[in-house]
Amino acid sequence: MLCLVLQPGEERYLLDAGTIVEIVPFVHLKPLPHAPAWVAGLFDYRGEAVPVIDLTLLLGSRPSRALLTTRIVIVDYPLPGGGSHPLGLLSEQVMETVRIADEAFMPAGVEVPDAPWLGPVTRRADGLEQRVEITELLPDEVRELLFTECA
Repeated sequence: MLCLVLQPGEERYLLDAGTIVEIVPFVHLKPLPHAPAWVAGLFDYRGEAVPVIDLTLLLGSRPSRALLTTRIVIVDYPLPGGGSHPLGLLSEQVMETVRIADEAFMPAGVEVPDAPWLGPVTRRADGLEQRVEITELLPDEVRELLFTECA
């Protein structure tokens, strides 16, 4: 599996590169008042309003900073009734792509009920890296807020 390595804070995480549409520079986001804090806002992506999740805040304890390596990773987010919608993932330190064999992933050994998106882990030179499962990223109420076609 080809994975994108990112470090939204102190720890490294992996995204399945097969879900990625494009990686774009950090741009100004239109805030969404009353949305969860980790919903960073909206931006115009090729004429479409795309919601952006702040992975640094979701996976850590602070919002993403505007660094030279801060990017918006646009993924093709699958909708429950079929179809998909672009979703932006804001992260500091979008680093590189690596190929990791499926069998190199192992269960993390713990389940965090409030973080179902935390997937299996793999051991690499810098330690354990955990995969972020895009399909589990948004709770139903947030998905309905961001994608009106789900409501």
